[in-house]
Amino acid sequence: MGRRFRSSAQLAAVLFAYTAGNASAQGFSDAQAFYRDKQLVLLIGYPPGGGYDTYGRVVARHMPKYLPPGAHFVVRNIPGAGSLTAANYLFHSSPRDGGEIAALGREIPTISLFGETKARFEPKDLNWIGNAESSPSFCGAWHTSEVEGTKDLFTRPLIVGATGADSSTATVPFALNAILGTRFRVITGYPGGAAMHLALERGEISGRCAWSWSSLSTSGANWVEEGKVRVLVGLGLERDTRLPNVPTAIELTTDTAKKQALELVLSQGLLTRPFAGPPNLPGDRLALLRKSFDETMFDAEFRGEIERQKLEVSPMTGAEMKRIVDKLHLAPPEIVRMAAEAMKPPGQPAAPSAR
Repeated sequence: MGRRFRSSAQLAAVLFAYTAGNASAQGFSDAQAFYRDKQLVLLIGYPPGGGYDTYGRVVARHMPKYLPPGAHFVVRNIPGAGSLTAANYLFHSSPRDGGEIAALGREIPTISLFGETKARFEPKDLNWIGNAESSPSFCGAWHTSEVEGTKDLFTRPLIVGATGADSSTATVPFALNAILGTRFRVITGYPGGAAMHLALERGEISGRCAWSWSSLSTSGANWVEEGKVRVLVGLGLERDTRLPNVPTAIELTTDTAKKQALELVLSQGLLTRPFAGPPNLPGDRLALLRKSFDETMFDAEFRGEIERQKLEVSPMTGAEMKRIVDKLHLAPPEIVRMAAEAMKPPGQPAAPSAR
Protein backbone atom coordinates (compact mmCIF):
# COMPACT_ATOMS: atom_id res chain seq x y z
CA MET A 1 0.00 0.00 0.00
CA GLY A 2 2.94 2.38 0.68
CA ARG A 3 4.77 3.54 -2.44
CA ARG A 4 8.48 2.74 -2.51
CA PHE A 5 10.70 4.93 -4.67
CA ARG A 6 13.52 3.15 -6.49
CA SER A 7 15.63 6.03 -7.78
CA SER A 8 16.36 9.72 -7.30
CA ALA A 9 14.87 10.48 -10.71
CA GLN A 10 11.65 8.73 -9.79
CA LEU A 11 11.54 10.54 -6.46
CA ALA A 12 12.00 13.89 -8.17
CA ALA A 13 9.36 13.19 -10.80
CA VAL A 14 6.74 12.18 -8.26
CA LEU A 15 7.56 15.13 -6.03
CA PHE A 16 7.37 17.61 -8.92
CA ALA A 17 3.95 16.36 -9.97
CA TYR A 18 2.69 16.30 -6.40
CA THR A 19 3.93 19.70 -5.27
CA ALA A 20 3.19 21.51 -8.52
CA GLY A 21 -0.43 20.40 -8.43
CA ASN A 22 -0.87 21.42 -4.81
CA ALA A 23 0.91 24.74 -5.24
CA SER A 24 -1.26 25.77 -8.17
CA ALA A 25 -4.43 24.70 -6.38
CA GLN A 26 -3.66 26.27 -3.00
CA GLY A 27 -1.54 29.31 -3.71
CA PHE A 28 -0.29 29.17 -0.09
CA SER A 29 -0.49 32.98 0.20
CA ASP A 30 -2.05 33.04 3.68
CA ALA A 31 0.05 30.10 4.84
CA GLN A 32 3.23 31.78 3.57
CA ALA A 33 2.49 34.83 5.67
CA PHE A 34 1.73 32.75 8.76
CA TYR A 35 4.94 30.74 8.63
CA ARG A 36 7.32 33.58 7.76
CA ASP A 37 9.74 34.11 10.72
CA LYS A 38 7.67 31.61 12.73
CA GLN A 39 9.10 29.55 15.58
CA LEU A 40 7.51 26.11 15.21
CA VAL A 41 7.47 23.20 17.62
CA LEU A 42 8.21 19.61 16.71
CA LEU A 43 7.00 17.27 19.44
CA ILE A 44 8.75 13.90 19.64
CA GLY A 45 6.89 11.19 21.50
CA TYR A 46 10.05 9.47 22.73
CA PRO A 47 13.13 10.38 24.81
CA PRO A 48 16.37 11.53 23.20
CA GLY A 49 18.70 8.99 21.66
CA GLY A 50 16.43 6.48 19.91
CA GLY A 51 15.30 6.08 16.32
CA TYR A 52 12.21 8.29 16.53
CA ASP A 53 14.17 11.08 18.18
CA THR A 54 16.89 10.84 15.55
CA TYR A 55 14.44 11.03 12.64
CA GLY A 56 12.53 13.89 14.23
CA ARG A 57 15.61 16.00 14.81
CA VAL A 58 16.93 15.49 11.28
CA VAL A 59 13.55 16.53 9.87
CA ALA A 60 13.52 19.58 12.17
CA ARG A 61 16.91 20.65 10.85
CA HIS A 62 16.10 20.38 7.15
CA MET A 63 12.35 21.02 6.76
CA PRO A 64 12.63 24.81 7.38
CA LYS A 65 14.50 25.10 4.07
CA TYR A 66 11.15 24.46 2.36
CA LEU A 67 9.09 26.73 4.59
CA PRO A 68 8.89 30.54 4.28
CA PRO A 69 12.03 32.50 5.26
CA GLY A 70 12.74 32.67 8.98
CA ALA A 71 10.63 29.63 9.92
CA HIS A 72 12.44 27.24 12.25
CA PHE A 73 11.71 24.39 14.64
CA VAL A 74 12.41 23.88 18.29
CA VAL A 75 12.24 20.26 19.41
CA ARG A 76 10.32 19.16 22.48
CA ASN A 77 10.46 15.55 23.69
CA ILE A 78 7.25 14.28 25.30
CA PRO A 79 8.00 10.62 26.04
CA GLY A 80 5.49 8.19 27.47
CA ALA A 81 3.53 5.05 26.55
CA GLY A 82 5.05 4.62 23.10
CA SER A 83 4.22 8.24 22.10
CA LEU A 84 0.62 7.97 23.34
CA THR A 85 1.28 10.86 25.74
CA ALA A 86 2.43 13.04 22.85
CA ALA A 87 -0.51 12.01 20.66
CA ASN A 88 -3.03 12.87 23.37
CA TYR A 89 -1.34 16.23 23.85
CA LEU A 90 -1.32 16.90 20.10
CA PHE A 91 -5.02 16.14 19.81
CA HIS A 92 -6.24 18.08 22.84
CA SER A 93 -3.69 20.78 23.68
CA SER A 94 -1.77 21.77 20.56
CA PRO A 95 -2.94 24.99 18.90
CA ARG A 96 -4.98 24.45 15.74
CA ASP A 97 -2.96 26.98 13.78
CA GLY A 98 -0.22 24.71 12.34
CA GLY A 99 2.48 25.89 14.72
CA GLU A 100 3.01 22.46 16.29
CA ILE A 101 3.46 19.05 14.69
CA ALA A 102 4.57 15.74 16.15
CA ALA A 103 6.70 12.70 15.37
CA LEU A 104 4.69 9.76 16.68
CA GLY A 105 4.98 5.98 17.00
CA ARG A 106 3.84 3.50 14.40
CA GLU A 107 0.99 2.22 16.58
CA ILE A 108 -0.72 5.61 16.86
CA PRO A 109 -2.66 5.43 13.52
CA THR A 110 -4.49 2.28 14.69
CA ILE A 111 -4.37 2.46 18.48
CA SER A 112 -7.98 3.52 19.03
CA LEU A 113 -9.15 0.97 16.48
CA PHE A 114 -8.02 -1.72 18.91
CA GLY A 115 -9.90 -0.20 21.82
CA GLU A 116 -7.05 1.42 23.76
CA THR A 117 -8.90 3.44 26.41
CA LYS A 118 -5.90 5.68 27.15
CA ALA A 119 -5.99 6.95 23.57
CA ARG A 120 -8.12 10.08 23.96
CA PHE A 121 -8.16 10.85 20.27
CA GLU A 122 -9.37 9.53 16.94
CA PRO A 123 -6.50 8.83 14.51
CA LYS A 124 -8.71 9.63 11.52
CA ASP A 125 -9.09 13.18 12.85
CA LEU A 126 -5.36 13.89 13.09
CA ASN A 127 -3.86 15.67 10.12
CA TRP A 128 -1.23 13.32 8.72
CA ILE A 129 1.68 15.28 7.29
CA GLY A 130 3.85 12.46 6.01
CA ASN A 131 5.74 9.30 6.85
CA ALA A 132 9.52 9.06 6.65
CA GLU A 133 9.86 5.29 6.64
CA SER A 134 7.68 2.39 5.52
CA SER A 135 10.18 -0.32 6.34
CA PRO A 136 9.01 -3.67 7.78
CA SER A 137 10.33 -4.60 11.20
CA PHE A 138 11.30 -7.96 12.70
CA CYS A 139 11.71 -9.95 15.89
CA GLY A 140 15.29 -10.72 16.80
CA ALA A 141 17.27 -12.48 19.53
CA TRP A 142 20.61 -11.57 21.08
CA HIS A 143 23.35 -14.04 20.23
CA THR A 144 23.52 -15.43 23.78
CA SER A 145 19.85 -16.49 23.74
CA GLU A 146 18.83 -20.14 23.50
CA VAL A 147 16.37 -19.10 20.79
CA GLU A 148 18.44 -19.74 17.68
CA GLY A 149 15.82 -19.93 14.93
CA THR A 150 12.18 -19.38 14.05
CA LYS A 151 11.05 -22.82 15.25
CA ASP A 152 12.51 -22.16 18.70
CA LEU A 153 9.98 -19.35 19.22
CA PHE A 154 7.32 -22.02 19.75
CA THR A 155 9.28 -24.10 22.28
CA ARG A 156 11.55 -21.71 24.18
CA PRO A 157 10.70 -18.40 25.89
CA LEU A 158 12.35 -15.25 24.58
CA ILE A 159 12.47 -12.25 26.91
CA VAL A 160 11.95 -9.09 24.86
CA GLY A 161 12.02 -5.46 25.93
CA ALA A 162 9.23 -2.96 25.30
CA THR A 163 8.40 0.64 26.06
CA GLY A 164 4.77 0.62 27.23
CA ALA A 165 2.24 -2.20 27.11
CA ASP A 166 0.43 -0.20 24.42
CA SER A 167 3.44 0.18 22.13
CA SER A 168 4.13 -2.12 19.18
CA THR A 169 7.23 -3.43 20.99
CA ALA A 170 4.74 -5.11 23.36
CA THR A 171 1.53 -5.52 21.35
CA VAL A 172 3.25 -7.33 18.47
CA PRO A 173 4.81 -10.09 20.62
CA PHE A 174 1.53 -10.34 22.55
CA ALA A 175 -0.30 -10.84 19.25
CA LEU A 176 2.20 -13.42 17.98
CA ASN A 177 1.78 -15.36 21.22
CA ALA A 178 -2.02 -15.27 21.07
CA ILE A 179 -2.45 -15.92 17.34
CA LEU A 180 0.50 -18.18 16.55
CA GLY A 181 1.44 -19.73 19.90
CA THR A 182 4.94 -18.26 20.25
CA ARG A 183 6.45 -17.84 23.71
CA PHE A 184 7.63 -14.25 23.97
CA ARG A 185 7.93 -12.84 27.49
CA VAL A 186 7.54 -9.07 27.43
CA ILE A 187 9.28 -6.73 29.87
CA THR A 188 7.87 -3.20 29.62
CA GLY A 189 9.12 0.09 31.00
CA TYR A 190 12.07 0.93 28.75
CA PRO A 191 11.95 4.58 27.66
CA GLY A 192 13.05 3.90 24.07
CA GLY A 193 15.17 1.94 21.62
CA ALA A 194 18.51 3.12 22.99
CA ALA A 195 17.65 1.83 26.46
CA MET A 196 16.56 -1.54 25.06
CA HIS A 197 19.79 -1.90 23.10
CA LEU A 198 21.76 -1.25 26.28
CA ALA A 199 19.59 -3.82 28.08
CA LEU A 200 20.49 -6.40 25.43
CA GLU A 201 24.18 -5.81 25.94
CA ARG A 202 23.77 -6.03 29.73
CA GLY A 203 21.81 -9.27 29.51
CA GLU A 204 18.62 -7.83 31.02
CA ILE A 205 16.61 -8.97 28.00
CA SER A 206 17.29 -11.51 25.25
CA GLY A 207 15.60 -9.91 22.26
CA ARG A 208 13.32 -7.32 20.81
CA CYS A 209 10.22 -7.43 18.63
CA ALA A 210 8.77 -4.81 16.25
CA TRP A 211 12.43 -3.88 15.74
CA SER A 212 12.96 -1.61 12.76
CA TRP A 213 16.19 -1.64 10.80
CA SER A 214 16.60 2.08 11.33
CA SER A 215 16.27 1.73 15.09
CA LEU A 216 18.84 -1.06 15.04
CA SER A 217 21.17 1.23 13.12
CA THR A 218 21.17 3.85 15.87
CA SER A 219 23.01 1.56 18.31
CA GLY A 220 24.11 -1.59 16.50
CA ALA A 221 24.31 -1.03 12.77
CA ASN A 222 26.41 -4.17 12.24
CA TRP A 223 24.91 -6.43 14.90
CA VAL A 224 23.18 -8.68 12.35
CA GLU A 225 26.26 -8.98 10.14
CA GLU A 226 28.46 -9.63 13.18
CA GLY A 227 26.12 -12.35 14.44
CA LYS A 228 25.18 -10.47 17.61
CA VAL A 229 21.51 -10.37 16.57
CA ARG A 230 19.60 -13.26 15.01
CA VAL A 231 16.61 -12.23 12.91
CA LEU A 232 13.90 -14.78 13.71
CA VAL A 233 10.75 -13.65 11.94
CA GLY A 234 9.82 -10.79 9.63
CA LEU A 235 6.90 -8.51 10.43
CA GLY A 236 6.21 -7.23 6.94
CA LEU A 237 3.33 -8.29 4.73
CA GLU A 238 5.93 -10.02 2.54
CA ARG A 239 9.50 -11.24 3.04
CA ASP A 240 12.21 -8.65 3.50
CA THR A 241 14.55 -8.63 0.50
CA ARG A 242 17.50 -8.25 2.87
CA LEU A 243 16.74 -11.61 4.47
CA PRO A 244 14.78 -13.64 1.91
CA ASN A 245 15.14 -16.87 3.90
CA VAL A 246 13.49 -15.46 7.03
CA PRO A 247 9.72 -16.18 7.04
CA THR A 248 7.10 -13.58 7.85
CA ALA A 249 4.78 -14.06 10.79
CA ILE A 250 1.85 -14.39 8.38
CA GLU A 251 3.53 -17.40 6.79
CA LEU A 252 3.53 -19.24 10.12
CA THR A 253 -0.21 -20.01 9.98
CA THR A 254 -2.55 -21.44 7.36
CA ASP A 255 -5.70 -20.19 9.09
CA THR A 256 -7.34 -17.46 6.97
CA ALA A 257 -8.82 -15.48 9.86
CA LYS A 258 -5.51 -15.54 11.73
CA LYS A 259 -3.71 -14.32 8.62
CA GLN A 260 -6.17 -11.42 8.30
CA ALA A 261 -5.79 -10.48 11.98
CA LEU A 262 -2.01 -10.56 11.66
CA GLU A 263 -2.18 -8.40 8.55
CA LEU A 264 -4.11 -5.80 10.54
CA VAL A 265 -1.62 -5.91 13.42
CA LEU A 266 1.42 -5.75 11.14
CA SER A 267 0.04 -3.02 8.88
CA GLN A 268 1.42 -0.61 11.46
CA GLY A 269 4.79 -1.30 9.86
CA LEU A 270 3.64 0.63 6.79
CA LEU A 271 3.61 3.80 8.90
CA THR A 272 6.87 3.40 10.78
CA ARG A 273 7.83 7.09 11.20
CA PRO A 274 4.59 9.11 11.02
CA PHE A 275 4.38 12.88 11.43
CA ALA A 276 1.05 14.53 12.24
CA GLY A 277 -0.63 17.78 13.09
CA PRO A 278 -3.65 18.35 15.35
CA PRO A 279 -7.22 18.31 14.07
CA ASN A 280 -8.89 21.21 12.29
CA LEU A 281 -5.82 22.82 10.75
CA PRO A 282 -6.46 25.47 8.08
CA GLY A 283 -6.29 23.68 4.74
CA ASP A 284 -3.65 25.93 3.19
CA ARG A 285 -1.30 25.49 6.16
CA LEU A 286 -1.71 21.73 6.14
CA ALA A 287 -0.99 21.69 2.41
CA LEU A 288 2.16 23.75 2.93
CA LEU A 289 3.35 21.52 5.78
CA ARG A 290 2.80 18.42 3.64
CA LYS A 291 4.58 19.98 0.66
CA SER A 292 7.54 21.04 2.81
CA PHE A 293 7.77 17.62 4.44
CA ASP A 294 7.75 15.87 1.06
CA GLU A 295 10.44 18.17 -0.30
CA THR A 296 12.52 17.47 2.79
CA MET A 297 12.32 13.73 2.10
CA PHE A 298 13.97 14.37 -1.29
CA ASP A 299 16.52 16.91 -0.06
CA ALA A 300 20.10 15.85 -0.81
CA GLU A 301 21.51 17.14 2.48
CA PHE A 302 18.72 15.47 4.45
CA ARG A 303 19.32 12.16 2.72
CA GLY A 304 23.06 12.52 3.19
CA GLU A 305 22.62 12.96 6.93
CA ILE A 306 20.22 10.03 7.09
CA GLU A 307 22.70 7.83 5.23
CA ARG A 308 25.60 8.90 7.47
CA GLN A 309 23.56 7.81 10.47
CA LYS A 310 22.77 4.54 8.66
CA LEU A 311 19.04 5.15 8.74
CA GLU A 312 16.49 4.60 5.98
CA VAL A 313 13.99 6.72 4.11
CA SER A 314 11.03 5.30 2.19
CA PRO A 315 8.63 8.26 2.24
CA MET A 316 4.88 8.42 2.03
CA THR A 317 2.76 11.53 1.55
CA GLY A 318 0.25 12.71 4.11
CA ALA A 319 -2.59 12.10 1.67
CA GLU A 320 -1.47 8.52 1.16
CA MET A 321 -1.20 8.06 4.92
CA LYS A 322 -4.76 9.25 5.35
CA ARG A 323 -6.00 6.72 2.77
CA ILE A 324 -4.25 3.89 4.64
CA VAL A 325 -5.52 4.97 8.05
CA ASP A 326 -9.08 5.25 6.73
CA LYS A 327 -8.82 1.81 5.09
CA LEU A 328 -7.52 0.14 8.26
CA HIS A 329 -10.50 1.49 10.15
CA LEU A 330 -12.83 -0.29 7.69
CA ALA A 331 -11.60 -3.81 8.57
CA PRO A 332 -14.36 -6.38 9.40
CA PRO A 333 -15.41 -6.17 13.07
CA GLU A 334 -14.63 -9.81 13.81
CA ILE A 335 -11.09 -9.47 12.49
CA VAL A 336 -10.56 -6.25 14.43
CA ARG A 337 -11.83 -8.01 17.55
CA MET A 338 -9.43 -10.93 17.09
CA ALA A 339 -6.50 -8.57 16.55
CA ALA A 340 -7.49 -6.34 19.48
CA GLU A 341 -7.78 -9.26 21.89
CA ALA A 342 -4.47 -10.71 20.74
CA MET A 343 -2.59 -7.42 21.28
CA LYS A 344 -3.50 -7.16 24.97
CA PRO A 345 -1.34 -8.50 27.82
CA PRO A 346 -2.21 -12.09 28.81
CA GLY A 347 -5.37 -12.24 30.88
CA GLN A 348 -6.47 -8.74 29.94
CA PRO A 349 -9.47 -8.66 27.59
CA ALA A 350 -9.71 -6.18 24.76
CA ALA A 351 -11.32 -2.88 25.70
CA PRO A 352 -15.09 -2.70 25.07
CA SER A 353 -14.62 0.10 22.54
CA ALA A 354 -12.75 -2.16 20.12
CA ARG A 355 -14.91 -2.61 17.01
